[in-house]
Amino acid sequence: MDRRIVCFQIPTFQVALARLADPLLRHRPVAIAPSPTPRSLIAEASSEAQRDGILPGMTVGQARRVCPALALLPPHPDRAREADHVLFQIVSRFAPVWEPVQPGHLFFDLTGTTRLFGLACDTAARIEREVVQRSRLAGVTGVGSSKLVSRIAATLITPPQLCDVRPGSEEAFLAPLPVDTLPLGSFPAQTVLALLDDLNLQTLGDVAEIPLAQLEPVLGRHAGLVHAWAHGIDSSPVLPPAKQPRAESSLTLDPDEIDTDRLRGLLYGLLEHVCHDLRRQQRVGHCLTLYLQYRDAVEIFRSQHVTPGTWWEADLAPYLSILFARCFRRRVRLRVLTVGVEGLAAPDGQLNLFDQHADGDPVPVSVPSTRARRLALAIDRIRTRFGSQAIWRGKTHAAIRPSPRSL
Repeated sequence: MDRRIVCFQIPTFQVALARLADPLLRHRPVAIAPSPTPRSLIAEASSEAQRDGILPGMTVGQARRVCPALALLPPHPDRAREADHVLFQIVSRFAPVWEPVQPGHLFFDLTGTTRLFGLACDTAARIEREVVQRSRLAGVTGVGSSKLVSRIAATLITPPQLCDVRPGSEEAFLAPLPVDTLPLGSFPAQTVLALLDDLNLQTLGDVAEIPLAQLEPVLGRHAGLVHAWAHGIDSSPVLPPAKQPRAESSLTLDPDEIDTDRLRGLLYGLLEHVCHDLRRQQRVGHCLTLYLQYRDAVEIFRSQHVTPGTWWEADLAPYLSILFARCFRRRVRLRVLTVGVEGLAAPDGQLNLFDQHADGDPVPVSVPSTRARRLALAIDRIRTRFGSQAIWRGKTHAAIRPSPRSL
């Protein structure tokens, strides 16, 4: 059975999302950068901006000099996550396995689905139409026998087009393409391309004609893979993202906040919610994570291993303080806070057969009878019975009060 791998991507994904929010940007040169400061780097540029000389990796200062009419916008991760969620919902109805590469870009495997949905190219076209109908985002679709062929096919067309490379025609399809078409991201790309240029190998067809034994002295350990790619051979599978059990709590600040004491109080409140969920589920966590998003869309993520695993705020609070000190290094207001616990597992302590909480949850016998942990259990019972707003710790209650600056 021939493999049928599909590469679907929305070119300049963040630019496309910005134009959905503001239709006046559709025919203007648009660029995405995390900050409007002159040293900030351009992350994405629309086709109009690229025609004016704006390229990803250029500084904002250079871009403004090259194109004074450039519309510079920050990225919107929340908007991108929502669009990705819609895309995954559509693809999951047709493909048993899909692999996200980056926002707006994924592979999915349609091998063996012909009797259910028809030919792979027809199914891919149907998915592309549904994405346009539901999210109004036009993408490009490449269909091939491997991830390599489908990815290259998707890069050669513009939205909303589809390129289908039939099994057996991979080498003929790749032969006229330049060697820099290969996805050499994990390779020393400049070195490999320079060596191929020294050999006057300009196209993938030129590389395919050279015997592997003659390429190995030049390219070394990379020769085998480059030679196989030139023939359209790529056996890498479509791998779904690894899913691990996780508990998390998130807060979007409005207005944005920079006061350290207030932020620490908010983080402790999020930690309380996470630990309450862990105790309710009777699982302990072995890894604490902290995600911060600044006002200028810069994102910071840090994690800290916790030994032994725990579900108590008193045990995790010192780790959270360390993570916050490691993450909050910029004097820029924060917009999003997320506290998470990963590596969830059943507690090691033996559970009592008869003693229970007032709400019916079993209590591990091994729990030390410290004041902090008894207080946490009492707060859990009150919030379970009367709601999460019934009782507050002083540090978290002070954190949510309106700031004098916002009055």
